[in-house]
Amino acid sequence: MTTLKIGARGHDLIDQTPEGIIAYARQAGIDGLQLAVHRSWVEAWQARDIDTMVANIQQLQQGGISIFLLASYFNPAHSDTDFLKSEMERVRFNIELARRCNVGVVGSETGSLNDNDWTWHPDNHSAASFKKVERTFEQLKPELEQAGCDFLVEAVKDHIIYDANCLASLNTRLGDNFKVTLDLANLLDADNAGNWREILVDFLSQHGERIRLFHFKNFILQGRDKIPTSLEHGLIDYVEVLAVLEQSQLAHIPIIVEELTGDPLLESVAYLRRLSQ
Repeated sequence: MTTLKIGARGHDLIDQTPEGIIAYARQAGIDGLQLAVHRSWVEAWQARDIDTMVANIQQLQQGGISIFLLASYFNPAHSDTDFLKSEMERVRFNIELARRCNVGVVGSETGSLNDNDWTWHPDNHSAASFKKVERTFEQLKPELEQAGCDFLVEAVKDHIIYDANCLASLNTRLGDNFKVTLDLANLLDADNAGNWREILVDFLSQHGERIRLFHFKNFILQGRDKIPTSLEHGLIDYVEVLAVLEQSQLAHIPIIVEELTGDPLLESVAYLRRLSQ
């Protein structure tokens, strides 16, 4: 088994200072972060203090912590044009931060027509919604190309980009600076969760060469509701997932353990470490 590169979301850690993150990561066996600077370093973000953020990231990197992704978390189909403009400026800020720190990747999901509630809307999967997302992402291409940076798009079942097929259509239209984050759990709901193996294999067959990051999380179903669990105990068998990734020669791609904090996060990281031995 390839030695896994395992990370967490920065804002899921208790201490957001570079020193605290480094100490926690060493204790937990975490190699890197998915870092949303507007969530981890709120004051610096509000001041648009890019120099402080660059210094913080460089301190992390010097402490042996990789930045696997600068997470931009924005809704490219938001109906408020002024709000969307401000969100786009935050994405561009992250692209510049990625350039200065040699990170090379930013990314986001694709949101919903419900604006600030990234939940199911009956028109999310329409051609018009797809076009909104495409037009918004097109605006980022000059900055991405200038920075030599890739934008990772993540498909989520209830969002506008929701499966392997529509993500392939989007990235084919957008070009080489748009790559992929795969979050298998986010492709699943009560209707298709039993088919997670087939969904994984199909996604890898379509996007394997473009995948730059994996999100690992797990869940059980209570009725139609997805209830988060540790990686070891949910519906997705991560022993089998890792075997498929190894067979597909994708086990070297970084993994972010999501939606867990504290002891459950530590336990899930340790679980993955055991599986990779």
